Amino acid sequence: MRIVIRAGGVGSRLWPWSRSDRPKQFLRLFSGSSSTRIAWQRFKTSGLAPEDGIFLSVGKDSLDLALEELPDFPAERIIVEPARRDTAAAIGLETIWVTQRCGNDVIASIGSDHYVEKPNEFIRALRTAERFARERPDYLVAIACEPTRVETNYGHIKRGQALAHYEETNVYQVDKFTEKPDFRLAQEYAESDDYLWNANFFVWPSQTLMKKFEQYEPEMHKILLQLKDRMQEGSSRDAVRAIYPGLKKTSIDYAVLEPAARDGKMAVVPVSMGWSDIGSWATLTDAFPPDENGNLLFGPVLDHETKDTIIFVRNPDRRVVATIGVEGLAIIDTNDALLIVPKEQCGKVKRLVEQMRESEQWQDLV
Repeated sequence: MRIVIRAGGVGSRLWPWSRSDRPKQFLRLFSGSSSTRIAWQRFKTSGLAPEDGIFLSVGKDSLDLALEELPDFPAERIIVEPARRDTAAAIGLETIWVTQRCGNDVIASIGSDHYVEKPNEFIRALRTAERFARERPDYLVAIACEPTRVETNYGHIKRGQALAHYEETNVYQVDKFTEKPDFRLAQEYAESDDYLWNANFFVWPSQTLMKKFEQYEPEMHKILLQLKDRMQEGSSRDAVRAIYPGLKKTSIDYAVLEPAARDGKMAVVPVSMGWSDIGSWATLTDAFPPDENGNLLFGPVLDHETKDTIIFVRNPDRRVVATIGVEGLAIIDTNDALLIVPKEQCGKVKRLVEQMRESEQWQDLV
């Protein structure tokens, strides 16, 4: 198997700590390490892939961050996206890049901006997915998480009939992908045994994925083949800079995965591994346990009669953040911005950032 760690997102949901010049996956949130570095260390020691078969995919604006955070990662195995074209283009590029260097093989395409409580379970699920992909190479495979609560901020995957059984793990047909549900639907999904959280972890034979591009996105496939030819003729990075921005901007879900599921060629491996994408300030408690009052406090904080509140201070000029009698808030203090938001509305931070990005007054803060 070959592994690609995808680290190209912008991570706006953790603003104001996460910025365009230091997105979420490069924040040193976990004992001085970023989630990207943890992913690299995990796969390096897993035995899933040879060390020279692990690649990193980043946006051009994050290349310096990647080199800073992973100084031991070989530069020739860093795939640089020269423009933001969403996950379908990024995954198409990584497939061409890896197969040019390693030949056709099973590729695991793994997002980096997440927390995993039980990494051994994750590795086990990846092994199961690889085995299935080699035995049933006409399928694409997702690894999805057993839900632990009602969740409106994750896409869901509905599993169907069992396709294979390996030791204690079943592989299921994907009946359909569903977008982020409203609360009523999310509650139904959580109570059902049929729905899983879509964690955006995928395993597939490289040739199969390219055939799916040809079937469902023929124009993207044509451009990817042009890119492959140009890479073989000369500098790979020059070819990517010239051709990649012409690819359609769309997600891998819309472009390939959902059509493959409709055609009965998408499988899913369920896993319980204590996963969270740390997709908002409210979900920090997935990775860090709150105190007896439900509070999660980072930095110089003085709390009194405060409950169910997250206070995160990364401001060198702040001696203390003090709260009295507040409940259910996220308070984020950095050197140039202060965010105060009800925890239940932390999902709206992304919208705020988009609004700031369009304003000359605030765009330098994102």
